[in-house]
Amino acid sequence: MKIEKIQFENVRYNPEIGAFETLVRLHDQGQTFSYPASVAAPLHAEYGIIVRGLAQAARKSHKNASGKTRLHHAPSMKAVLAEASQKSLLSRLLGNVAA
Repeated sequence: MKIEKIQFENVRYNPEIGAFETLVRLHDQGQTFSYPASVAAPLHAEYGIIVRGLAQAARKSHKNASGKTRLHHAPSMKAVLAEASQKSLLSRLLGNVAA
């Protein structure tokens, strides 16, 4: 499991529990997964501490995921069309030689 990219949605502070919360997207081996994450920190905490805590929480959820509280995103239509177009181009160039 090699996480290629981590993205944060709208990071917000929840004063009721004293934590920052967000939805984290992990890009792992061409697939995208989303996990809710939170990190306990005061409102005036450094940005780096908050981001590091949210990323660690998401990585831990991803590592221990067994289908619970995770959202698996389907590949984008643009990526699917690009792949189909590339295969079509290769088949036109190589004909039936590749088959």
